Amino acid sequence: MASDIVTNGIKLEWNAVQNGVPIVNRVYVTMTAPPSAADLDDAIVEALAFFNGIKAVLHPSYVLQNITATDVHVANGTQTILPLVTGNVGTGTGSAVAANAAVVISLRTNFTGRSFRGRFYAGALCDSNMANAQNIITSAATFYAGAMEDFIDALTAINMTLVVVSRFAAGVARVVNLATEIISVIVDTKIDSQRRRTAN
Repeated sequence: MASDIVTNGIKLEWNAVQNGVPIVNRVYVTMTAPPSAADLDDAIVEALAFFNGIKAVLHPSYVLQNITATDVHVANGTQTILPLVTGNVGTGTGSAVAANAAVVISLRTNFTGRSFRGRFYAGALCDSNMANAQNIITSAATFYAGAMEDFIDALTAINMTLVVVSRFAAGVARVVNLATEIISVIVDTKIDSQRRRTAN
């Protein structure tokens, strides 16, 4: 079984529901030293700012319930949870697109291969941002990319690095998980499916 330990790492999770169905987005950040409780709080602040930055393109049926930050530099690390009860829903306009539809924010490192590429699935789409059945409008793709780039910059400003975490190499669990810095973000207009990632 693969370990969840990431050297000097924090796991950040946005825990939401859409029409009663759970939606979880997860990323990892690393620091130059083991994270403190204050670092978990700082990471949550930036995760909330990211949500506030993208909620304009999320359908109002999307409800963010909490943001969780977990110290994963050791097993059974400390955890901080920020519950949200106001300002926590999408403010996008138009009808909701199918729940399995998502914009994929591709997270790139300096290296190629599955161990060095990350994907952030942004669901809860509104039809007001659709160009057609297969694509979002170009301005929406630019919006998503900019939001993720702003998030990366905000983390950098507080000594945190957004990373891709690899737990396996050639199908074998790594002894130590590999964390690689994300250096670029790519968002195209194509709609992808996150069917395997839904609770349905």
